[in-house]
Amino acid sequence: MDGQRVAKKEGGGKLPWIITGTVAGVLAAAYIGVCAWASGRDAILPNVSVAGIDVSNMTAEQAQNTVAAAASQAGDGITLTLTYEDIEKSMDCSALELDVEQGVQAARRMGHENFFTAGPQLVGHMLGMSSQVDLPLAPEFLALDDFVMDMEQTIEDATGEHGYQVEGFELVMTKAAPGASIDWAQVEEDAKAAVEEAFMERLSGESGPIEKTVPVTVAQNHTPADPDFEAIHREVYTEPKDASLDLESMEITDHQVGLDFDVQELKTAYANAKSGDTVIIPLTVTRPNVTKEDLGGQLFKDLLGEGTTTVSGSANRKYNVKLSAEACNGKILLPGEEFSYNNTTGSRSADKGYKNAPIYQAGQSVDDIGGGICQTSSTIYYAVLHTNLEVVERHCHQFNTGYVELGMDATVFFGSLDFRFKNSTDYPIKIVTNSYDSNGKRYLNVKIYGTNPEGIFAEPKSTTFDRVAPTTVYTPDDSVPRGTLVLDRKQYAYTGWSAHTYRYVFDKDGNEIDKQDMGGSKYKMRPNTYHYNPADGDPSTWVNGKPGGGSTTDPGTTTAPEDPGTTVDPGAATDPGAGEPVTPPVTEPAPPSDSGIAPIDPNQAAG
Repeated sequence: MDGQRVAKKEGGGKLPWIITGTVAGVLAAAYIGVCAWASGRDAILPNVSVAGIDVSNMTAEQAQNTVAAAASQAGDGITLTLTYEDIEKSMDCSALELDVEQGVQAARRMGHENFFTAGPQLVGHMLGMSSQVDLPLAPEFLALDDFVMDMEQTIEDATGEHGYQVEGFELVMTKAAPGASIDWAQVEEDAKAAVEEAFMERLSGESGPIEKTVPVTVAQNHTPADPDFEAIHREVYTEPKDASLDLESMEITDHQVGLDFDVQELKTAYANAKSGDTVIIPLTVTRPNVTKEDLGGQLFKDLLGEGTTTVSGSANRKYNVKLSAEACNGKILLPGEEFSYNNTTGSRSADKGYKNAPIYQAGQSVDDIGGGICQTSSTIYYAVLHTNLEVVERHCHQFNTGYVELGMDATVFFGSLDFRFKNSTDYPIKIVTNSYDSNGKRYLNVKIYGTNPEGIFAEPKSTTFDRVAPTTVYTPDDSVPRGTLVLDRKQYAYTGWSAHTYRYVFDKDGNEIDKQDMGGSKYKMRPNTYHYNPADGDPSTWVNGKPGGGSTTDPGTTTAPEDPGTTVDPGAATDPGAGEPVTPPVTEPAPPSDSGIAPIDPNQAAG
């Protein structure tokens, strides 16, 4: 039948699209499958090398071992050289190491960084595409750091200020040349890149020596400032110092030579010099008075002076003398130091072991703690008088002591009166005391040791004058039997004297070289004291030495006054227990007025 329409089959136009979609789906699935396969592989991609070492299809561990074995001695035969003008420094790179782990991990990350690119990367490498991973230097490349720093110091030494040196007795300086500004961080980066390049060449098959040279470029030149000449002077200047004895360690400290120079002379010489020239100026050298060598063999080798006194009196007094002497024994004075008796012994108190013994107080002899310690100070002073040492402080007693010559004693009272002298020599001195018994008597000996290269010695001499004989006083006392007089044997009578002392200094040949005025001393008179019964009346009114106009109610009990001179000459009596009586000779005429050393205050106590 003509013109009859034929109906289209349902869905006939969709087939191509279905086929296309199916193919696309298959391809997508295949792509995803390849990517999944590539991402799931544990091995490195094919055709991948690390610094020229093939690590294709290896696990990270296998690649690590392979690259490490190849790189272990890669630095052998590699030399890095840094150059700056005519300065050249080289280092052997065998101590440097490559960061194998970092290179292997970089190779391992290829094809594993992105899921959707992993497949194509794998297929590409399987079809012949290749990749190269470089090996960096290990982070701990300290040897390279040190090498660059050494080059920096070398250039600084060559172009910067050279400072100064003390050579013998001269100050030596080199005038600085113009300096250079260099980017040392960039130098280090360039050096690192050159070394890494050399390592790559070695691992790529280069077997011979490999040398890399990195020039150090200058960013900017600059002219150095002049040195701080005053600061240099402060550093070089040295005061001369004598060797001395360290009292704690008992070792000799070293001496110090004095150094100095003319600052203006250095400035002028430096200004006239050219860059790089050496400037030399002389140093002024001052040697110390006492060197360590001098002092080492001379400490305390000479006896400078000595004094000995007889110690009498009670056992307590002798004990106090010995105790105070022990406090001074071994005392060392460095040159210029002062000896203080009070500071050395401290307060003489019972808690330090001192005992009751006679002292002077307000003109009377009384027992008190520390009686007798003035004999120690006096014996030391007597020894000092036989030296050329400087006496700083000294006071005489109220009354003549008897254990040293008049004018050669030294009383002390803690807190007010002291005996002091100075070590006026160039060497340390030592006080040595010794309390000893001999032939039934007690003695105190004091020696002063030091160093006496000139052989100087001294002798003290005193003149005495203004003798005042003891008077007689009477004191009433109900306990005294009537018709008698009792002599007070505790308050000894003392003859008054004035004395003046000089110290004569001689050289080693006995020639007098000095006469030193050591001052005057004034000793009081103390009368004979008799006690009487007040019922008898004042003995000064007695007739014929008897009370009551020459008669008494009981004549048999009358006793004539005892002649004090028949037992102890009052004029020669001493500090109780202070030694043998001494009657000073009278010498005329009297010397000039007293030196100004006042006698002791009668209200003060003295040992």
